[in-house]
Amino acid sequence: MLRVVTALLVVASASAFAPTGFAPALRAGSFQGQQVCTKAASTMTGPTMAEAWVRMVPAGEVTTTRQQDALIAGTAVLVGRYSNGALWGISAKNSATGTEMYGGRVDEADLTIEDPQWGTKYSLVGGEVVGKWCRKPPVLGALIGAIFPASGVWVPKVREQSGFIEVLLDVDAKADFEKSYWKGILDAQGKADGGYY
Repeated sequence: MLRVVTALLVVASASAFAPTGFAPALRAGSFQGQQVCTKAASTMTGPTMAEAWVRMVPAGEVTTTRQQDALIAGTAVLVGRYSNGALWGISAKNSATGTEMYGGRVDEADLTIEDPQWGTKYSLVGGEVVGKWCRKPPVLGALIGAIFPASGVWVPKVREQSGFIEVLLDVDAKADFEKSYWKGILDAQGKADGGYY
């Protein structure tokens, strides 16, 4: 009996961390987001953000019963509509294990979305955790909640413009993060900057 229970726990924990991939293209069709505008920061000194309103999906594809997600400029974004037609947006990845938020139940009274994997509710206004952290499945959720500390998720600004849903993003964030780690194919041995010799 103990072996059966152990085997079930191993299978359940393995399926919880199984890579689901981020596959919004399978749900959203062949639409590719397009950059709409970029703020020029030529007069500023120091590091700057290249914020831009980026097209995500055609506005008709997002309804009160249909969410859409996309990976734009290295950022996973999930958008949907309230029953009054207003838009909401949130990170498409939960903060516990990075699994998808797509399909999460939206509670309009509390302005929250429930993570379908772990049951954590996130505020659609500020992204903070509302209520209990990792409340399901009963045993595995408690274990994940004990391993990973409670943390909120990112909430982007979203708008509807010219028939598209647009998201305000720092389009250079991924490149800025990776530039200190990656200099090209020769970087593996430090040959790109002469540090190897």
